[in-house]
Amino acid sequence: MDLNEPVLLTAGGLEKLKQDLEQARARRIEAAERMKEAAQPGDIEDNPEFEQAKEEVARWDERIYELTEMIARAKIIDRSKPTGIAQPGSEIEVEDEEGELSVYHLVGAVEADPKHGLISVESPIGRALIGRKPGDRVSVQIPAGTIELTVKAVR
Repeated sequence: MDLNEPVLLTAGGLEKLKQDLEQARARRIEAAERMKEAAQPGDIEDNPEFEQAKEEVARWDERIYELTEMIARAKIIDRSKPTGIAQPGSEIEVEDEEGELSVYHLVGAVEADPKHGLISVESPIGRALIGRKPGDRVSVQIPAGTIELTVKAVR
């Protein structure tokens, strides 16, 4: 994680990160309680329950730090002024070489979910679509080979 780079998010994506942070904080408190209970007998040496809880607290601490950093560097994608040119936040309708239509929503890497049409601007398809307008054709190298896309609409 580059600590100087902004984290591109939709407003909904930022809210989800904030919810994730609250859940992580609650889970960390639960893990700390388990760690405290496991230490009650007094001997924490060779105490697997204590070690497991201690590791869980450390994992939650790391996740809390990561979420806090992402929220602090969040840059909300502004969709209020559609330009007709693909940019972060745009919804892009494309047609492949077989004539199949797909709709992609360009988002930051944190929100990417290709199965639901949320494509990271850092992915091969996302990078190829940035700056394109209706009528533009792009060739995209993906793990399965090269695909040809024609931009049909940018919203």
